[in-house]
Amino acid sequence: MKSNRINLILLLFLYSLPFAVLAQNSDPYTFPIRPNKTNFLSGTMGELRSSHFHAGIDIKTGGKIGEPVHATKRGYITRIKVSTSGYGNALYMLHPDGNTSVYAHLDEFAPEIQEYVRQEQYKQQTFEIELFPKPYQFAFKTQEVIGISGNTGGSLGPHLHFEIRDSQQRVLNPLHYGFDEIKDNIPPILQGFAIRPMNINSRISGEFKRTEISINRTGFNYKAIDTLNAIGEIGLELWGHDKLNGSANKNGISIIEVEVNGETLFKQNIDVMSFSLQRHILVHYPYDVKMTDGPRYHKLYIDDGNQLKFYETQSTNGVLHIEKNKLYDVNIKMYDPYGNMSTLELVINGKQSEKFLNNSLDFQLDGIDYTIEENILKIFTISNCEGESEELNLNFGDKIESIKPEYYLNNTAVYLWELKNGIPQSVLNCNKGLNLRSIHEVYPNDYKVISTDKMNLKFSPYSLFDTLYLETDYEIKTNDSLEIFSMGPITTPLKSSVEVELTAIPNHYNPEKSHVYRTDDAGNFTYEGGEWQDEKINFSTRELSDYTILTDSIAPLVKENNGNYSYIIEDELSGIKSYEAKLNGEWILMKYEPKDNLIWIDWLNEEMNKTGEFVLKVTDNAGNETEYITKL
Repeated sequence: MKSNRINLILLLFLYSLPFAVLAQNSDPYTFPIRPNKTNFLSGTMGELRSSHFHAGIDIKTGGKIGEPVHATKRGYITRIKVSTSGYGNALYMLHPDGNTSVYAHLDEFAPEIQEYVRQEQYKQQTFEIELFPKPYQFAFKTQEVIGISGNTGGSLGPHLHFEIRDSQQRVLNPLHYGFDEIKDNIPPILQGFAIRPMNINSRISGEFKRTEISINRTGFNYKAIDTLNAIGEIGLELWGHDKLNGSANKNGISIIEVEVNGETLFKQNIDVMSFSLQRHILVHYPYDVKMTDGPRYHKLYIDDGNQLKFYETQSTNGVLHIEKNKLYDVNIKMYDPYGNMSTLELVINGKQSEKFLNNSLDFQLDGIDYTIEENILKIFTISNCEGESEELNLNFGDKIESIKPEYYLNNTAVYLWELKNGIPQSVLNCNKGLNLRSIHEVYPNDYKVISTDKMNLKFSPYSLFDTLYLETDYEIKTNDSLEIFSMGPITTPLKSSVEVELTAIPNHYNPEKSHVYRTDDAGNFTYEGGEWQDEKINFSTRELSDYTILTDSIAPLVKENNGNYSYIIEDELSGIKSYEAKLNGEWILMKYEPKDNLIWIDWLNEEMNKTGEFVLKVTDNAGNETEYITKL
């Protein structure tokens, strides 16, 4: 009886929905820009962006603002958002089949929506706003105009960002909805290929090193120039793009299949995407390559901590185990949503590593140096011991352990040590020694506090994708007296935030104007914020990097911009935090476009008084305020 009652309640609920969501709906989706005419895309589903996969498609608007945006299917607006970042001005429309279409970076909404939004902005006294209209309050038929294309939010040029989402708000690939406006008979294009050792015993051409492979191209078929020698567990990585007819843009490759000796080892198909897992892109592409200014490859294996759902693999998660004296024929197929295919072929020979290699380092070595590559400590020393032992002594404080070189690169000895077996404090070889930076082992799914003299880091169970060997360091730069708090390696991504407390030089900063900034080798600074407590400042971050503390005491710049009730607002260091404008003491709406440093009045209506004392207050993130007063 209980089960029947639940089913009845569920049935009544479904019939109470505004649309018969579960009913068959034959209404086709239509293209939102210039329907029934040839269109061009600048972005497609699943492209690898810095911190997310690109959702939906980007439709070109001829490099200009003002193209009518049409409803892709009959429905009503469920959500309206106005933001200076992200999707900018965006509309969300629910359709009878239960799907939602999204239209982003709009310049304006349809007049009735625009008026509703403006009224709410004045009522709530805010430019950035998110609204949820009542069902059918703004209903549209297929192809009716719902807005005008623009360049708002995080857009880098005029276009329409368009998505189709299912009832669970998962993003679907719009190019599977039969849009004849887009033409594509060009297969994906391979740009690069690499192989990575996956554990301490793996070698590629004798080295424990990610290796990029030289490729020949014939049409849209690619082949490795040479047979590759490798041993142990390896991962394959591919860099490429797709092109569509009539467009020079480099778009993403959504479908990649890997076959080894005729059997499928790995497949990815980025056609359905969950927003909750977007940050997992940091373990989909090789983060270490991207952070050293390299391109974003696809890992053709599932790395530790990756919970994305668009892979199919065998029990090895796509990792290929290379055995001695065996050949592996690898065939990789790349598809676009229109079925165009290109291929890459290569042969891997299982060959035991040589001890002495006629290769050179790709950096200048002065005595002894090291890197941390995930859980492996990789140490380099110049091999000139003149008869002394080539063993490397690892000092753990309470013991010393010796290891032999794994291989030689001309006159350089290379040593490998698995950090899970212990974290050394220093190393010594041939009377050459090196103190390592502080290294701390941090596990995922656990609380952990790392404390040093100058910083405390608090990791939550959600902070990490995989085990982290955290490096910490502190220095004062002599040329500008900046305190540099280092957290690394920068080649390791964080899954979510880490809480950080920095201990600053006493009486060195004005707490009201001084905050934490991320910095890099080029001397760039990015505001992070932070709250002071005595001589300590606390902030949260999702990036391992170098941080410093800077004082911003310069107020934002405000100046008139050629009349028309518009103004330029800029800040030199910490950035604009807020602004407010009043005319004769009454709040008025200012639209803001950060890309152009431009702010302008949006009057409530034509009858509104447009003369009197105009006061614009602009505040930066450090609390500096500029009050601009003029007569309108």
